[in-house]
Amino acid sequence: MINNIVEILFENAQKHPEKIAIIHKKEKISYGKLAQDTKNYAQYFLSKGIHKGDNVLIFVPMTIELYKILSAIFYIGATAVFVDAWADKNRLDQALTIVPCKAFIACPKAFILKIFSKKVREVAINIISGQIPTIKTEIETDSATPDTTALITFTTGSTGLPKAAKRTHEFLLEQHYVLKKHLQPQENDVDLASLPVFVLHNLACGTTSVIPDFNPQKPADINPKKILNDIKNNSVTTSVGSPRFYEKLADFADIKGLKRIFTGGAPVFPKLAKFLQEKFVNCNVEIVYGSTEAEPISSISTRELLSYQGDVKDGLYVGKPIEDVNVKIIKPNDGIIEDFEKSWLENGEIGEICVEGKHVLKEYYNSEKAQKFAKIQYNGQIWHRTGDAGYLDNEGRLFLMGRVKNRFEHNGHEVYVFPIENALLEIEGIEIGTVLKIKNEIVMAIELNLKTDGADIAEKLSDFDFDRLEIFYPHKPIPRDPRHNSKIDYDKLKKILS
Repeated sequence: MINNIVEILFENAQKHPEKIAIIHKKEKISYGKLAQDTKNYAQYFLSKGIHKGDNVLIFVPMTIELYKILSAIFYIGATAVFVDAWADKNRLDQALTIVPCKAFIACPKAFILKIFSKKVREVAINIISGQIPTIKTEIETDSATPDTTALITFTTGSTGLPKAAKRTHEFLLEQHYVLKKHLQPQENDVDLASLPVFVLHNLACGTTSVIPDFNPQKPADINPKKILNDIKNNSVTTSVGSPRFYEKLADFADIKGLKRIFTGGAPVFPKLAKFLQEKFVNCNVEIVYGSTEAEPISSISTRELLSYQGDVKDGLYVGKPIEDVNVKIIKPNDGIIEDFEKSWLENGEIGEICVEGKHVLKEYYNSEKAQKFAKIQYNGQIWHRTGDAGYLDNEGRLFLMGRVKNRFEHNGHEVYVFPIENALLEIEGIEIGTVLKIKNEIVMAIELNLKTDGADIAEKLSDFDFDRLEIFYPHKPIPRDPRHNSKIDYDKLKKILS
């Protein structure tokens, strides 16, 4: 029986020790060497006083070194804690208040955080990545079990406070099994993985990961030429990344050689789906819908999305839910759900999407408020509220309507933003746009490309109902989410528009 994700890595190292596990720029590491380094790093961490159950804050770039550290942390049953590199001092201190850490492993540059953050200064054990020596001692340790917490990452809650997503080894394994079944990796695949967690998945699959030559914190600022060299020089066959990553790549040139790409982390509307399908030549482009707490929920190919003949008012079609997840749509509610069953809606009715399954996150770490709000216990199962509005049609197809918290009342009707955003994208010259209710005013925000005149676009918006129009341009864009730079950061936009 497999107890943790590292056991699969060791199995793969035994089966094919010479096979390349990870490539980053000019550096490569085989499965055999990665397993060997994992055990050495584990011994070093034990010698420094890190043991099973200890929380370890990690600030290491997406490199081969990161996955040696992560594998060693998992191996000894400690917990890897990640706070987004774009987090400010307040968010960092909030995160470390929720998840106190015993050790800090970081690249030399990240040690500057000790100057700015009292919480980081309080961490007892400090280790510089890239300077981990070989240890000859053999320190015994209990290995991680399925219920051991492996990984904690942070996601912003509806209150604005960070929520600590607690992933156990069992959760990571279940997510791996579901992704493997759904993504169907082939033995000789070489995967360009721009999302960090997918390198772990690839290591468990026994495939080769290529970490692209880019800054994962700024997926919109990639150098396409470097990425295309990564694809060509390493004979890449598949890739996982955010929509913005592929959009910037496709803006540069037609992409050849890839067989399949999987994009997630942000919605893909038909306009972008058509663009990606045209630019990734002879490639199957799959759009995955999910979240930090549940990945995947459903998926759809660009071909199927573009062949859907419905109305723009129908929302964004994201395919049928995968068989490993159960979906319920409940009445929109900004508070805690007291009676789950009484909240259920019928097919075609719009509400909040709730999901349940083995690969759906069961709990948050030390985040009681988030747990009470986002998790629903029902018939011995824990359901997760996604915060996304949508509905299931009579054929079991899932449609997204936007975030529940962004809906608003207007002229006696409840307005959801995705149908409007989709309609705006179909207007030539508009890069992205949305509509929000601020106080009692309906404000439309659109971002135009540099070739489009704001005065000309006003005529094309005559069918839309709004009180005020705000125009943005690429040099002063509509704010995007800092993680993927792909979807609108509504909270930041509201502040600007207010």
